[in-house]
Amino acid sequence: MKTCTKCHCRLPLRKFQSRRGSGDLQAVCTPCLSAARRLRDPLPALPRNPLQVRLNNHVNLWFGPVRREPFRSHA
Repeated sequence: MKTCTKCHCRLPLRKFQSRRGSGDLQAVCTPCLSAARRLRDPLPALPRNPLQVRLNNHVNLWFGPVRREPFRSHA
């Protein structure tokens, strides 16, 4: 068991990656490294789906744009 220096969790040794040149383990666990990598890399752009655009426009014509205030039908 080893404690991660970033999240301060006690985890088994298999949750820590070894450094490339040497056999010693890193002080940060693999889940923390993955989370940092996910936050650093931008998400890929979503491709536009023409059918979804048509459906969204059709729904907006029927029901109007979405409002941020809560819906209160019976006040």
